[in-house]
Amino acid sequence: MGEFVRKMNGKLCARGSRQRRVLMLRVAALGFSAVLLIGAVVLVSFAIISPELPPENLISTINDIAAYYEDPDNDWSISPLVLPQEEKSWAAFSIFQDKEEITGSGTPANREEDVEYRVRPGETLSEIAYAYDLPFDLLAWYNNINNANRIRVGATIIIPSVENARAAEIRMASAPKAAVPARTSTQNVTISFESRNTGDSNVSVRLFVVEPHVENLKSFEWDLGDGKRSFQSEPVYEYSVPKTYVVRLTARDNGGTIFKSNSLYIDIPHPGSMAEQGSTRFVTLSSPDEMFVVNGEITKVARYASVDQAPLDLSESDNFLTRARFTESGYYGLTVMEPDRGEYYYSVFVSPLPSMHADANLSQFNWYRTQYNTGTASNCGPASAAMAISWGTGRYFPVSTVRQAIGWQGDGGTSFEQLVAVIKKEGVNATIEPLRSVQNVKDVIDSGSVAIVLFHTDGIKISRQDPASSLFGRYYTDSVGHYIVIKGYSLNGEYFIINDPIPSDWGTNRFRYPDEISMAGRNRYYSSAELMAALRRSSMIVIPRAQH
Repeated sequence: MGEFVRKMNGKLCARGSRQRRVLMLRVAALGFSAVLLIGAVVLVSFAIISPELPPENLISTINDIAAYYEDPDNDWSISPLVLPQEEKSWAAFSIFQDKEEITGSGTPANREEDVEYRVRPGETLSEIAYAYDLPFDLLAWYNNINNANRIRVGATIIIPSVENARAAEIRMASAPKAAVPARTSTQNVTISFESRNTGDSNVSVRLFVVEPHVENLKSFEWDLGDGKRSFQSEPVYEYSVPKTYVVRLTARDNGGTIFKSNSLYIDIPHPGSMAEQGSTRFVTLSSPDEMFVVNGEITKVARYASVDQAPLDLSESDNFLTRARFTESGYYGLTVMEPDRGEYYYSVFVSPLPSMHADANLSQFNWYRTQYNTGTASNCGPASAAMAISWGTGRYFPVSTVRQAIGWQGDGGTSFEQLVAVIKKEGVNATIEPLRSVQNVKDVIDSGSVAIVLFHTDGIKISRQDPASSLFGRYYTDSVGHYIVIKGYSLNGEYFIINDPIPSDWGTNRFRYPDEISMAGRNRYYSSAELMAALRRSSMIVIPRAQH
C-alpha cells in the first residue's frame, strides 16, 4: 500500500510539473505578444508624429504590406491587414522626395561597404536605383539581373559601395552588351494631366496614362520636372514654386518593352497672376503727374531701405490718407497699412508719358504672360493668346495649354486663325479686324479692348539703356516674326504701349521690375510709326475685356 501511494504521488508531481511548465510557457507567450503589440503601437505612433515620415508615406507602406499579405502565394503566417477602400485609394500615391527617406533603410551617399536591400511589395529596380543615386543599368548589371523588369518581392539586391559602384561602371562599359539588361524595343506612351489650385501658387496635378491601357504596363518612372521621381501608375503631386515644369514618363511592360512618353508642360503661375489667389492690387498711373491715392499709410517700398529713400513725394499724406506723387516713372511695390483692414500690397506702374491704358483701372491680377520657360522658344503666339484669354475672362490661363491646343508644326509658328480658335474656345469673342492706321489701334484701346499684332522685330529700334529704367524700345536681338499685345498708347500718338512676351532671349526675360512681380516685357513703349511699318499682316486680333 505504501509503495502504491509513493508511485501515485510521483505521477501527480510529474503531472503538476508539466502543467506548471505549460502554464509558464503560455504566460511567456502572452507576455511576448504583449511586448510586440506595445512595440508596434509605439512604432506606428512615432511614425505618425515624426516629421521625418509623413503619414501618407506610412499609409502607403501599410497598403503595400496589406496587399502582400493578401496574396495567397506569399507564405506568411500572419493575419491579413486590410485597409478600407477609400484609404487604399488615398494611400496608393507615394512620392519619393528625399533620397534619405525613399527606402526607409537609409541611403548614405558615402557608403563604404556593399548594402543588402530586400525588395518590398510594389518596388521596381528603377525605384531602388533612384533611391541610392545609382544608374538603373549599373544596379542591374551589378546584380546579374538579365531582365530588370522582373524582380521578386523579398529578393535581395546588392547596393554597391561608392568605390565598387565606380569600379563596376568601368567594368560594365567594357563588358559584352549581352550583359546589359534586356530591352526588346522602345515604343510611345501618351500621358496627360489634370490640375487644380490648392492655395496661393500651389497647384495639385494628377498625372495619368492615356494609352496604351495602364493594365498593360508593369512599372512606371515619372520625371516630375523638379528633380523628383514618382513610381506610381497615376501619381498626384503638388507644385508650389512658380515656373513651367517639364514632365515625362518611362514605363515598361511584362515583356521588357520600354515606353517613352510625350512631354507635358505644367505651368505654375506667380501668385500675382491669379485673381482668385493673389492679394496684390495692380495700379496703372497714366502719367508722372497722376496721384496715387489710397486710404492708409505706406509702410514699405520694395527694394528701398525705407519709405523716405523711395522716389515719392508724400507732402500731402498722413496716417489715414495717402496722396503720393512718384518723382520717377517705372514700377513700385508698396505695402500699405489700411485702417481696420490690415496690410495690402500694391504694384504701381507709372507711365513715363501721358498715356491711355486699357487696363488703367485697379485690377486684382496681372494678366501679362511671357513665353519664358514654357517649353519652347517659339511661344510668342500662344503667350499672346494666353494674355488675351486672361484679359477676356478675368482668369489665369497657361501659355503651355494654348501650345498643346495648337500643336507643333515646322518652326512652331502660329497663325491668326489658330490663335483666334483657341481664344474663342475659352468663351472670348475675339475678332480679326483690319489694321491700316494708328487710329485703328487707338479706337480699339478707347473701346476697352486690346489687340494682338504680328510684326518683324527688326523694325523696332533696340534700346541701348537699362530696360529697368528705360521702357522705350526692344532690348532683345532676335530677328524674327513676333506676336505682341497692344494695350495702350501715348497721348501724343508717338508710341504704342506693348505687352511683349519676348522672343528667345530667355536669360534676360527672367528679369523682374522693382515691384518684384512684373517682368521686363510688360508695358514697353514701341514707336507707333516703326511698328506700323514692320507689320507682317495688315490686320489685328481684337479682344474685348471681361465683363465682371
